[in-house]
Amino acid sequence: MQTKLLFQWTMIIFFMALSPKSFGRTIILNINNANSDGSLYQRNENVVIGDKIRFTNNLPYTINQQNSSFINDGAGSIPVNIPPGGFHEIELTSASKTQFTFVHMLMAQNKYYNSRINLTFPAALGVDDTVNKTKSKTQVFPNPCSDVLNITSAENISGLDLYDVTGKLLFTQKSTGSKEENKGNIKMNSYLKGKYFLRIRNTDGSSSVISVAKK
Repeated sequence: MQTKLLFQWTMIIFFMALSPKSFGRTIILNINNANSDGSLYQRNENVVIGDKIRFTNNLPYTINQQNSSFINDGAGSIPVNIPPGGFHEIELTSASKTQFTFVHMLMAQNKYYNSRINLTFPAALGVDDTVNKTKSKTQVFPNPCSDVLNITSAENISGLDLYDVTGKLLFTQKSTGSKEENKGNIKMNSYLKGKYFLRIRNTDGSSSVISVAKK
């Protein structure tokens, strides 16, 4: 009985440790990291999906729309209502947003705070340097392409996955089991012009991610 309970608790702890939430970290950007003269404060951070940006208010009053406070994510403005000592938190759910600007304007006192954080995501889809070592064994052509994207590898290919820049899976293909398992292709004519990420999975368990462009 005790052995069974110990095993159950071990498995619970194991899966908690593997939870994506546990890998995320919180990056703090204070509203008054910037000077009150309107000059732009910038900082750069390396991030991954699941990290959080915490925009904190360490001023002695609430910052909100009434005193021209907002967060700009590059696509639009996000309204905030942050009391003294409070914060507004944004979790990074994709790699599409690479910059946030935290703005607060106190017109009555002629103060303007402008704090920006620039985000750099790792290699596409979270692939690390060890995995990307297989890139040197892989050729993708033509790149950019307009019709068919061809792939050749020194390793046998077990599958291909195509993602957009947000990490959304658009296409997946498993090996057909043909004699030429080190080759593959994807028809790109149905996709819009732009940047994509191709994951090449090999039968030895390795994989690589290569940036490709549709013209």
